[in-house]
Amino acid sequence: MAAYLHSFPRMYRPHAAREDTVLYPAFRSVISPKEFIALGDTFEDKEEKLFGKHGFEKIVAQVADLEKQLGIYALAQFTPTR
Repeated sequence: MAAYLHSFPRMYRPHAAREDTVLYPAFRSVISPKEFIALGDTFEDKEEKLFGKHGFEKIVAQVADLEKQLGIYALAQFTPTR
């Protein structure tokens, strides 16, 4: 499991970069601003049904608490120095 977790960033960085530079701009170019807002509202409604009012924020706080307990909350400790 440790090996898989260690290799995850190697896969995820290019994936996230493509989302930010290719996928999301292309997506926004094929739908209208009104459709984009409506889609965001749909996701918000689904999020509230799944997790309750402010559910996403509560889950983020829970993850942060777990990271603190595990000693991995401060990202600066993992940032390479030059």
